[in-house]
Amino acid sequence: MLRTGLLFLFLTLLLGLSAQTSNIVVVNDTNGFTGTISAIDHWGGISNVVKPGQKIGLLINSDFSEPGAYVNPDLSIAVVKMCFEAGASEVISLQDIKPEYWQRSANFEANKSIIGRVRMVDKNTFPATYDSINFTRLDTIPGAKALRKAEVVSELFKIDVFIDIPVAKHHATTILTCCMKNLMGVCTRATNVTMHLNGPKRNDPVYLAQCITDIFVIRKPDLYIVDALMGIVTNGPNGPGEIVKSGKIIIGTDPVALDSYCAKLLGFPQSDVPTLQTGESSGLGTANLENVTIREF
Repeated sequence: MLRTGLLFLFLTLLLGLSAQTSNIVVVNDTNGFTGTISAIDHWGGISNVVKPGQKIGLLINSDFSEPGAYVNPDLSIAVVKMCFEAGASEVISLQDIKPEYWQRSANFEANKSIIGRVRMVDKNTFPATYDSINFTRLDTIPGAKALRKAEVVSELFKIDVFIDIPVAKHHATTILTCCMKNLMGVCTRATNVTMHLNGPKRNDPVYLAQCITDIFVIRKPDLYIVDALMGIVTNGPNGPGEIVKSGKIIIGTDPVALDSYCAKLLGFPQSDVPTLQTGESSGLGTANLENVTIREF
């Protein structure tokens, strides 16, 4: 009886430890530049993922103009700067970024030369159209549950490190767009249209969520740096909309946990965000924040 009880206790502890695999770092700082540097340092440093000589791919949600609908450019500049300081041979933006995006930054002039070193996949601009040079056509996606084929940025297969940089905000269909939905940015317009139209009905939330989850089968980011400084909570993803100023920069490697945290932060019921369910059921991460270690600074 005693041995059975000890075995049960051991298994409980073991399962508890194995469930606690997700770690999130949250930094409270309204300054996107210094806050990002602080957040990455608290997480353990950019050198945890970026090694000298590597090619780094960034996916920055920059292609909007309304406040709260795009990533704070100070945050993006801080990431670029830290990647080069860590010895990256090349930093590639997997989407084209317009000059006016960078110019919104208070740190633009001081970092103009660093920004100029970022190579753009300039053909991946909305609405992106397939060409055989900049995009790769996948006629099968082994392991995908809903997304049967896709056209994705070719650089996705050439980079050493993939960093996803979303803004936490509202989306009309998936309620939240953050780490997971941002990955639609590596796909052509035609691929994204199929995600919206090929489900049981137009803009079916669950089908779209599963397609988004399936993109991670193609290539999963190595790190997520979330802009939760301010985000729209209505009329997303374009805006204008009601803005919530959370003043946070959030870092981690579990996109489901990060999105779950951000949904709660913005006041969206986690049960209303279908990517949390599809992401967790596909083994992408945990939506249960009780299984997540959250360190806040």
